[in-house]
Amino acid sequence: MGYVFYDTETTGTDTTFDQILQFAAIRTDDDLNELDRFEIRCRLLPHVVPAAGALLATRVTPAMLTDPSLPTHYEAMLTIAQKLREWSPAIFTGYNTLAFDEPLLRQAFYQTLQPIYLTNTNGNQRADVLRLAQVTAALAPNAITVPINHIERPTLKLDMLAPANGFAHENAHDALADVEATIFMARLIRDRAPAVWASLMPLVDKAEVQARVLSGQPLCLVQYHMGRPTVLPVVGGGQSSDNPTMLAVVDLTKDPEPILQMDVDGLVKAMQGPDRAIRIVTSNKMPALVDMSVGPDFGIAAAEIARRASEVAQDGPFAARVRQALAQRYAPWPAAEVVEARIYEGFPSRADEGRMQAFHKATRPERAELVETFEDDRLRELGRRIVFLEQPDALRPELRQGLETWQHNRLHGREGVQAGRTISDAMADLDSIVVTETNAAALHDIRLWLGSQQPQGIERETSQG
Repeated sequence: MGYVFYDTETTGTDTTFDQILQFAAIRTDDDLNELDRFEIRCRLLPHVVPAAGALLATRVTPAMLTDPSLPTHYEAMLTIAQKLREWSPAIFTGYNTLAFDEPLLRQAFYQTLQPIYLTNTNGNQRADVLRLAQVTAALAPNAITVPINHIERPTLKLDMLAPANGFAHENAHDALADVEATIFMARLIRDRAPAVWASLMPLVDKAEVQARVLSGQPLCLVQYHMGRPTVLPVVGGGQSSDNPTMLAVVDLTKDPEPILQMDVDGLVKAMQGPDRAIRIVTSNKMPALVDMSVGPDFGIAAAEIARRASEVAQDGPFAARVRQALAQRYAPWPAAEVVEARIYEGFPSRADEGRMQAFHKATRPERAELVETFEDDRLRELGRRIVFLEQPDALRPELRQGLETWQHNRLHGREGVQAGRTISDAMADLDSIVVTETNAAALHDIRLWLGSQQPQGIERETSQG
């Protein structure tokens, strides 16, 4: 199975309320040879306020945000989904995609009435080259050059890492250029750290992750916090009953006897803090659980690590208490106030799945009628938004007026409801950016544009289609 490397450039870093502005992807075979590439930009959604820092980093101007020659967000997401289906099945990957680009892409598909799990269903799997870089830097440091940032700390940021290892990355923070840099780093790690590659890449399959964790055998875990790695020998300690992808592993540098005697409350505490005895991994996010042979010398005899692992793995009552502790530690989130935050509340019914497909094939006036037939109130709300943004006069007057109020609230804020960046938020952020000769003109243009925004947002097309 081949790969699809992808990247997004966005209005900011909020994966719930910010928006994709540029998407690029390169499809490769399983040997990382390029087969095809794809790139698309789109217009700004009228209710999304971009962060000035994001615009500076991506070199996106206000004129580009409102360029009428670009597709709308809805049109672009339909095109992206179609391309990714054409390229499936594949391993979808990028640089920090699991933590950033993937949630953004899911949110974009959700808001445009498309299946949100496109990249990890129907034979597709997910990986992350950042995870490969992290494990390589921690366990095979001579394989890649890790640059030092402006505060004298090692950094694995792509725009510094790729050039430090020989990639000409003059156009960093352009989605297609970042995809090319990501493929470069993937090839480099595969060729220079083959043991890391061979041990980590099978973990794109969550079933393989669960099999390793629940095998009772010790594993080497690599986790990063604030850019610093922690490398530990661990063994599986239990699995969440509410969320089977959530797994607990026990730190084998510690004597397991006191841990095995803990009650549920004690285990919850053992899951917290920098020196926690129990750590959490997620099977569908390619956790760095590699073979012990790839890991370092932990200063503990291999036989003792194996003994401790066996002691933990054979204690069934302990695993049961861990399940209870996971449920207590990670209780369900409270009900969300806004539809974007309700993305994971449940799957659409079969009937609504059919309506979603029909919605995309319908004309704009037909969509206004079809959207009212959705059983799921989330889909009904999101569908009305699409009609409002694509052709507002197709909606009944009372619905259109309600959405005009919603748009005004998104741009200017509504007391008690947090739902993305407002214009005043963006202006405050703008004031915090130090003006230099390099960015002065761009900041001036952004300030003028933000100041000109009215509640109605950017002009919308109203053509049929």
